Amino acid sequence: MSLPWDAIDLHIHTRFSDGQSSLAEAVRVARAKKLKIFAITDHYSQFCDLPHRLSKGQLKTYLDSLSSAGVMVKGVEADILPDQFSISKANADLCDLVLGGLHVLEGRVFWGDKGPIWDPRSFVEHIRVTLIRAMESGLLDVLVHPTWLPEDIRPQTKQLLTRDWRESLLEAAADHMVAIEISGAWKVPDEVFVRACLRRGVKLSVGSDAHTPSDIGNIRYAVDLLKRLEAPPEAIFLPGMP
Repeated sequence: MSLPWDAIDLHIHTRFSDGQSSLAEAVRVARAKKLKIFAITDHYSQFCDLPHRLSKGQLKTYLDSLSSAGVMVKGVEADILPDQFSISKANADLCDLVLGGLHVLEGRVFWGDKGPIWDPRSFVEHIRVTLIRAMESGLLDVLVHPTWLPEDIRPQTKQLLTRDWRESLLEAAADHMVAIEISGAWKVPDEVFVRACLRRGVKLSVGSDAHTPSDIGNIRYAVDLLKRLEAPPEAIFLPGMP
């Protein structure tokens, strides 16, 4: 199945986690923007107490609510933790789509935390190992914002995320059939990374990471990048498709 890239958004949050949209509003906006396929993917964490996360006990009610609202793809964004992926196989199997995102590592939050990172190279190596372990779990469909770094070292992204770092991550993604998201919100990964995905046959997922109604369907960065690189239709990840 081939769809226009600007008709896909596989990463939308609602008030079930840290989004500002009600579920009904998110569905209404997605339809108004003529999205052909969209996913509600609220934050979920089975094994930690991060704020604004669905818990294990809330998952069934959440998924039932998505079904009742006519959501096309029912998903979660599960936290990637240093020692485990925060969803069990049984609960991952209940979802149409499992995104995995790393949000906190070594006490540093990747958004809004200006705390210093004293050894940046050691830190990004810890990121690499943590992301690969999550992909090796077999529970993850899409890895989101893998190249987004905490504020203190974000200006050094190009220097810290070396070719070897990138290739190691993409080798794991290819081996475990994990797609990489191109994020409309965060405008990552960059062209070099996406080009490497295409070369290795790693599928690319299109997502806005919307937390507000106006951001639903905001995938211009992804669409422009895919067009510039002349990505073939088969390079795009769609849930349930090989």
